[in-house]
Amino acid sequence: ITLKAQRRYGQIEKSSISTGAIFFSIGPEYCFADTKKSPFSQNVLNNKDFSVGFKVKYPNNFGYKALINYTTVTGSDGYTEVRNYSFSTKIWQMSIQGEYTFNLGQLFGHSSSPNSIYLFLGIGMLNSNANLNYSQRIDYDYKTNQDNEIGTSAVIPYGIGYQHDFNNNFVLGVEYNLRYSFSDYLDGFKPPYPDSKSNDVLQGFSLTLSYKLY
Repeated sequence: ITLKAQRRYGQIEKSSISTGAIFFSIGPEYCFADTKKSPFSQNVLNNKDFSVGFKVKYPNNFGYKALINYTTVTGSDGYTEVRNYSFSTKIWQMSIQGEYTFNLGQLFGHSSSPNSIYLFLGIGMLNSNANLNYSQRIDYDYKTNQDNEIGTSAVIPYGIGYQHDFNNNFVLGVEYNLRYSFSDYLDGFKPPYPDSKSNDVLQGFSLTLSYKLY
């Protein structure tokens, strides 16, 4: 009984302090834009995201993270389309995101668990550089960014993640993210309505590794 009480006290004491950690993530990322073929048909080696950042979690399970992402995405119409449009884009993004964590043990009325899920929502800015390849059509009223022209846009990242705390300062997790941009030029291309009805969106999964500093 005494041992159980000591363990329980340690869990309460540990959860009553803030934690700060640095993290790194890597995973596939895809751009849902104005090309005809599914983004998931693109080579995963050309559609990837790297990020590094710092995150803080408070005793009330709220927290935040600040991060920098480097992303490469591609897309294509396929050879069956007359315009035969394709693109490859490099993206840099900076954002700050709020998080709320649900400890899976406490969520189901048990003691604290090393497993948790979290939701996040934030705001940021991105710079995109699209390299275009398409067949010019004089009867098609579309707009393009010139090659190597940098586009800047606000972005709203949001999603859900799972993480496991190994209790040795390392935390491993997986994350699903969506990034809604305020630009229709992440692919460097804006076709006329109704071919383009919304701005471009990034979507992906990542493997995350964190190291707790305190």
